[in-house]
Amino acid sequence: MKTQLLMLGIALALAAGCQKLLPPAPPTPVLLSPEARAAMQTRIFNGRYERVFAATIATLQDTGWTLGVVDQLAGIIRATTLRKTESLGPEDERGLNLNTRREIIRLHADITKKWSRWQELLIHAEPWNHGSQTCQRIVMTLRGTLPAMSFYEEQGGAWYRHGRSVLIHAPPEEQAVEVDLPEAYADFFERIEQALRQRQEN
Repeated sequence: MKTQLLMLGIALALAAGCQKLLPPAPPTPVLLSPEARAAMQTRIFNGRYERVFAATIATLQDTGWTLGVVDQLAGIIRATTLRKTESLGPEDERGLNLNTRREIIRLHADITKKWSRWQELLIHAEPWNHGSQTCQRIVMTLRGTLPAMSFYEEQGGAWYRHGRSVLIHAPPEEQAVEVDLPEAYADFFERIEQALRQRQEN
């Protein structure tokens, strides 16, 4: 009896070891409620509107952002980072498993097939608490564009029994993903707080 149980255990162990390892699944995105998103993106500063607005502009310039729209009267600031070339788009980077990412990177080895990637920042500021404070809402977005391209892809299956190289004409593509990392917003707000403290000390 003991011998049979031992053999059964060995057989089960061998069967488990022969199973094919599946690629890791892409991470499941955590959906934030509107209230949680607003809390993450909003900060109330102890400082008058003009001073906080100036500290925000200085922070953007010090951290390498390029200012696009600066409207102090409307309380709007729009800024972007420099564009870089990447093999993956903003959505691809989040939603695809490791093997699919590697295949896309291989297909986009040519510089003409790479994404143009950058970040966009939209800030809305307004006086708060009778002007003694300033409320700010920041929205960060990852953006990317992929040009139209043509490439060959191996096709198989019932239609192409021996395999066939097919020319694919892919249209241009755009992607935009809103940043939902609390750390990114907290870091930027802290930088504004530091710039604001420096101005209050002077």
